[in-house]
Amino acid sequence: MTLNFLQTPYPGEIPGLGLTILLLLLLIFFGICMAFAGFLLHSMAGFIRYKKSNV
Repeated sequence: MTLNFLQTPYPGEIPGLGLTILLLLLLIFFGICMAFAGFLLHSMAGFIRYKKSNV
């Protein structure tokens, strides 16, 4: 992959948005995965705390 997408477009030229859209979709997917992992870990921690207190 080259860094051609960072070059300034010529006057009147529309910059390519393909890579930008791809990176935004990957960022959204990563955020959803991180939120799900946080929810899962928080739930597991609460369950472990509950089990420890109610032996």
